[in-house]
Amino acid sequence: MSAARILLSGAGVLLALLAAASGAGSGSSEWRSAAPVPVARTEVAATVAAGEIVVAGGFLPDSSSSRQVDAYSPARDRWRRLPDLPVGVNHAMAVTYRGRPYVIGGYFARQRPLRAAYRLEGGRWRALPRPPEGRAAAGAAVVGDRLYVVGGVGPGGLARKALVLDLRRGRWSTVAGPTPREHLAVTALGGRVYALAGRRAGIDTNLALLESYTPGARRWETLPPVPRARGGTGVAALAGELVSVGGEEPPGTIASVYAYSVRARTWRQLPDMRSPRHGLGVVALGGRVYAVAGGPQPGLTVSDANEFLLLGG
Repeated sequence: MSAARILLSGAGVLLALLAAASGAGSGSSEWRSAAPVPVARTEVAATVAAGEIVVAGGFLPDSSSSRQVDAYSPARDRWRRLPDLPVGVNHAMAVTYRGRPYVIGGYFARQRPLRAAYRLEGGRWRALPRPPEGRAAAGAAVVGDRLYVVGGVGPGGLARKALVLDLRRGRWSTVAGPTPREHLAVTALGGRVYALAGRRAGIDTNLALLESYTPGARRWETLPPVPRARGGTGVAALAGELVSVGGEEPPGTIASVYAYSVRARTWRQLPDMRSPRHGLGVVALGGRVYAVAGGPQPGLTVSDANEFLLLGG
C-alpha cells in the first residue's frame, strides 16, 4: 500500500473517531421530546411530586384560565389527570412538601392576584390558611418547613416583601424580598432560595439578576447575573447547579439555556431549547431538566410541548 493511501486511511479513521466522539457528546446533552401535555396552555405552574411532574392551571387559547391539573410519569412517558383546582388560574406558583403538591396564588377573574393556596390531599385540593395578600407571576420554593413566595405582583403592584408560610404551624409571615420584579424564576438549593431574572413590566424590561436568600441571615445576596436577561422564564436545581430555561423578549422567545454552579459561582451555556417558550414549567427529575407547556411566541400563545435535557444521574 502506498504511503499516500496509508495517510488517507489514517485520516479517515481519525475523522470517524472524532465524529463518533462528537455524536456521543451531542446525543447525551440535547433536548428530546416526550409525551405532549394533554391540553396546550401557557403560564402554567409546575412541580415534582412522587416521581411525577405536576402541571397546574395556565392560560388556554381563548385567554380563559384553566383549572386542569395533569401529572406526567417519565418512567411510563404518560400523563394522567389529577383533580381540578378549585378555581382557574394563570401565572400561579407550585411547590412540593412531604410528597404533596401545593399551588399558590396566580391571576384569576379579571386578572386579579388570587389570595389563596391549596394542597392536594385525599383526592381533592384543600385550602390552606389565606396568605397576607394575593400574589401572581411570582416564584415559590420550600426550604425546610417553610414555603417562600418571592417577587411577583400583589394588590399594589410589584411586591417588595416575600411571603413565608410555616408549613408545620400553618402561619404566614413576611420577610424582605429581592429586587422587585415579576415573571421571575425561583428555586431552592442547599438551604437557600434563589430568585433569577424576571422583568419590571413589559417584555422590554427584562432583567439578568440572580439573588439568593439565606433564611438564617434573613438577607438577599447579589450573585453573578444570568448571561442573557430574560422574563417569563423557569429554573430548576440539579446537581449543584441552577438551570435557567426559556423566556421572552421583544424579538421573540428565548432559546438559550444556562447553568449556574453554586459552588464555583460561574455560568456555563447548555444546548439551546428545541422549542423555545416562555411561561413554561421547568423542573428537574431523574437527572433531567424538563420544559413543559408555555408560549412559543411572545404574548398569549400556547404549546403542548414536553421536552427534556439529560444532564446526569
